[in-house]
Amino acid sequence: MGVHTVGKDGMITIKLGDLNKAWSAEYKKHGRLSKPLLVLTIVKDGKIAIESLNLKSNSIFQTATIRPKFKPLKTTIKKTQIQNSKNIQPLAGYYQWLDDSYTWKAPAIVAQVTPDSTTKGYISYAYSINKKVGFSINVFVDSDWTRLTSYNIIQKNKSGSHYSNFPKGQNYYIWMDFTYRWERWGIHIDGQTFYEDYVYIADFDPGTLTGGTSKPSNAQTPPVDKWIYEGSYYSTGNEGYYAFHISSLGTNDIAVDALKFIEVLKRLGKISTAAVEKASVIGLFIDVGFKYDGMIAFDFDLSLDSDVRGTHDVWRTESTDVNTVPILYFDVD
Repeated sequence: MGVHTVGKDGMITIKLGDLNKAWSAEYKKHGRLSKPLLVLTIVKDGKIAIESLNLKSNSIFQTATIRPKFKPLKTTIKKTQIQNSKNIQPLAGYYQWLDDSYTWKAPAIVAQVTPDSTTKGYISYAYSINKKVGFSINVFVDSDWTRLTSYNIIQKNKSGSHYSNFPKGQNYYIWMDFTYRWERWGIHIDGQTFYEDYVYIADFDPGTLTGGTSKPSNAQTPPVDKWIYEGSYYSTGNEGYYAFHISSLGTNDIAVDALKFIEVLKRLGKISTAAVEKASVIGLFIDVGFKYDGMIAFDFDLSLDSDVRGTHDVWRTESTDVNTVPILYFDVD
């Protein structure tokens, strides 16, 4: 992107030009289409702002104007401290380099139910072909994780689904493969040198949607921070007593685990101790937006019933790091 000047009013205007061409052949080649996304690091008077914006895929020439939200840049690195395999030396004005990266494909739990001893039911999860899904991008700089306002938006040319009845008192899980991505960028600008760590989901595979009464060892749900009481329901013994659809969430976002990926990065020595510790403290996750252009990409249904008469308390969950996002995880007492 180069160097851009922050105006007196604090605004930055960027002429993007015809940048959409880079994405035009991706769908035919890989069966996925990622909506163009730009990430900007802005430094001024010892302060930093990390901003993002999605390009409109149907527009050739665009101009974007943003108002950066700055915070102090506490840590800078001397040139003698910079170590990378390419031995890159920052220039006097501005330089940016990809210092390291790592990609990891693994299943993540997208839905889960823990019934009481008399409850059985039905659970399903599906992705509709060519629907857009947005994945949040988490950035660590200095001592804090920041979630960018724009998402990595992907659509796939294949669908996927899983549905099953589960027996009385038996936990049931549904999972799907996600491709996690970590990037460590070095930046030298305005006399300061520092690093940024990016953690996000680069891709997902709806064809791997599956489920069972035990979950894969390398998958987990996001950290649960709050239990939402859905209510007390009475089963008559011959009909369902509770039903839930994804539209009942009241939001267009769900949470997908990120801490398992952080653990992998820690084990490989890829990520700093400070980033690992802060991710654990706040319970870092990936915020997944599943509704764009008025269309829902994921469909989820859960129904509970019992063949005996009785009362059942139903709970579902939320996760909180920088935002609060629901999890499709249900418990019955």
